[in-house]
Amino acid sequence: MRQLTGSQILDMFYDLAPYLNDVVAADIGVTIIRDGKYVLYLPADDLDLKTKVGEPVLSGASKQALETGKQVVKVIPKAKSSYGVPYIACALPFKDGGKVVGCVTTTQSITVIENINNATSELAASSEELTAGLQELASRSSQLANTSNELDQLGKTLLATANQTNEIVTFIKNVASQTNLLGLNAAIEAARVGEMGRGFAVVAAEVRKLAVSSAESVTQISSSLSAIQQSITELTRKINNIDDHVSGQTDAIHEMAKSSQSLAELASTLAESSRNIFQITD
Repeated sequence: MRQLTGSQILDMFYDLAPYLNDVVAADIGVTIIRDGKYVLYLPADDLDLKTKVGEPVLSGASKQALETGKQVVKVIPKAKSSYGVPYIACALPFKDGGKVVGCVTTTQSITVIENINNATSELAASSEELTAGLQELASRSSQLANTSNELDQLGKTLLATANQTNEIVTFIKNVASQTNLLGLNAAIEAARVGEMGRGFAVVAAEVRKLAVSSAESVTQISSSLSAIQQSITELTRKINNIDDHVSGQTDAIHEMAKSSQSLAELASTLAESSRNIFQITD
């Protein structure tokens, strides 16, 4: 295979330039430079650099390639583009012997890539915020679950206390019943001895009144305690239901946080890959 000179290769590119877009899977612009001047310019459909044939090369990737004799790749983001379109330029110089005689430069719009870069950066930021929010929500749910457990324990303690109080009330009720019975027996004995037992009969009557009053109070207290016990039981049941729901929510939130974290990592990877394209230096 014979070795071609740089000038011969440039001539071949000149002839092939109109067909390059038909053999590459992209819409590219082609510029050919000879002796420091533009000799051919075919713009891409979506990017026209307004290059004029015959004018000298003053700047850009082509100028740098001509000066260094090395391939130059430049990425121009939209913010720095004079044409309102982000693009990538690749300039390849050709030499005759050791002298640069020209170069071929291709240009291609990277609007889609820049949009992907911006979208992935936003997605990464949003995913990180979502992950942080879910982690905070999971933390609050865990705190709520702990509080629910504490309330459940408190309810059990209150129920146990109410049961103990009920035992005391039952004991007092029995004492009142026995006292009433003793008062009745005392009244019978007082009546049997007649006048001598009159004073004792008065005391017996008062004892019976006190016993009856105590029994009535105990009945009321017992009724109130029963209502309290029912309320505590119902409260404990509802707390247990809340605890079950909170536990389920906490597990679901943790899973969502893991998924969100994975999404954030993927978005960050995509954003980093996109940014690498824009980090090609002059």
